[in-house]
Formats: sequence, C-alpha cells, structure tokens
Amino acid sequence: MPAELYDVRRLRLLRELSQHGTIAATARACSLTPSAVSQQLSLLEREVGSRLLVRDGRTLVLTEAARVLVEHTEGILAGLEAARAGVAELASSVSGVLRLAAFPTAARALVPGAIARCRAEHPDLRVRLTELPMPEAVAAVKAGHVDLALVYGYSLLPKLRDPGVETVPLLREPLLAALPAGLDDGEGPLPLARLADEPWIAADRDDDLHELLRRACGVAGFVPRLDFTSSDYTVIFALVEAGLGVSLVPRLAFESLSADVVLREVSEPSVERTVSVAVRAGSARQPPVAAVLAALRRIAAEAGGYA
Repeated sequence: MPAELYDVRRLRLLRELSQHGTIAATARACSLTPSAVSQQLSLLEREVGSRLLVRDGRTLVLTEAARVLVEHTEGILAGLEAARAGVAELASSVSGVLRLAAFPTAARALVPGAIARCRAEHPDLRVRLTELPMPEAVAAVKAGHVDLALVYGYSLLPKLRDPGVETVPLLREPLLAALPAGLDDGEGPLPLARLADEPWIAADRDDDLHELLRRACGVAGFVPRLDFTSSDYTVIFALVEAGLGVSLVPRLAFESLSADVVLREVSEPSVERTVSVAVRAGSARQPPVAAVLAALRRIAAEAGGYA
C-alpha cells in the first residue's frame, strides 16, 4: 500500500511503543486508553499489510517491518514540524499558547526573565510553565505535551541523542565543590582527590549527577561515601554549612547559597553541566518557539553562561 496512506497518528503511536515497550505505558504517555492504542496499532498493521508486533512475555517486540517504519517515522514527523513552521513563519505576529517545561534551577534562574521578555515583545503570546525532570521533559516534547523543554547534560556522560528531538545549547556552567567554611584551604581549583575522605551530599532524583559524581571521583582515584541526598539545594547547602559533608553543585543553584558555604572550582577532573533547550525536530522555526528560544538565549547570555 502506498506510504502516503499511512496514518501519521498511528505511526507516532508505534514510535512511542518502541520507546515505552508496553501498551499501558504508551497509553499513559499519549493520554489514551490502552484499548485505543491497541486498536490504532491494529489498524496500522492493516495499512502496512505486515505484522508489526510480537509478544515476548508482557512486552511487545517490534518486528523488522515495524523497526523500519519507526526509523522513517522520525523523519516524517520532523518534516511535518518543519512544514508547519514554514507556514507559520508567513504570519506577521507571534501569538497563541506555548508550553514550556523546565527543571527547578533553570525554572528559577532563566525562565522568569525569558517569559517577561516575551510578554513585553509579544503580548499575544502566552507561555505556560510546568516543572519536569529531564527524562520526563524530553518524553513530553516528543509526545507533543510541551513545545520546549529546558534540559541538561554533564561532562563525562553521554550526550542526549534522539532523532525526534533537537537541542539548542544555552550555557555551560561549571560544577563546583560546596564546602563547609572550616574545610576551605585556599583559592584556585581544588583537586577532587583532596575530598576523598569527606562524606558527600548529592542531589536527589538526578541519576545523571550521581553517575557524574561516581565517574569524576573514580578519575580522581576514590569512591565517594554518600551520606545524604536531597532534591532541594537549600537543604544541600544547609547540610554543608552544618559540616555534615561536601557536595558538587551547578552554578545555577547558587541563589540559595548560604553565606557560610565556600564554593571552589574542582580539577583533576574539572566537570561542567550544559543547559540546552529541547524542541521537536523541525519545530525550532515555529514563531512562538523561536520567540521563546531567543528570549532564553538572551537571558542565558546575561547570566554569564556560554555555549
């Protein structure tokens, strides 16, 4: 059957299933019922004229035909986004509702200024903000639940690679050692090995930061002893201030810094975090997306970031 007769919505569902593995998880990601997902995928099999799924226990495994379809679906979806953007660029005004997701430190340090700029420059554009951790934010962009998401990646770890998502770097920020005042021994970069015997405090719910800490300390020749975790940087800084340990924190978290906590650059190895904006592939030229992206880049530049 000609490819132009394939239903794009069903192709998108197949792409989501390839990532989530089960009908139930795919239904949750797409805000559908499991029966609706199953029905649409059955219709897609009829359109294609080939079996797309086989069951392996509780998981559905994609056939070779399905994997070929998923590979081409990424290009199809990106092409549709680019087509929408090209048509939308012909409009003379920026308007509508844009959905933005951000992780907490970026939501505090970058987003308010960017939204204020957009409101002043594009009064007919409304930006709706939601806070999402990075894996959920990327999935929300791909599924169309949000239009842009602020995401991050750490040095020493693999970069985000997803054919359905494009990333635009905003800034790179060093990760610094947060020390109790009594532990500070001077100025300049602090070799990470000097903290080998200290208890560590880490950000909770950030698996990538935990992995970065493990790898960086491994490069420095030791395994960190993790005593405390928290999802609130004010708590992390309070624990450091009380002398209960040291931590590795991004620069954007410094607004909640206590006066009695010392920040030092680290070396051997030095580590950093890159903050980027993730959009659906092909959608960056959509006028609302482009407007918010430009505002975020200006705010990031003013914050002293570099990308």
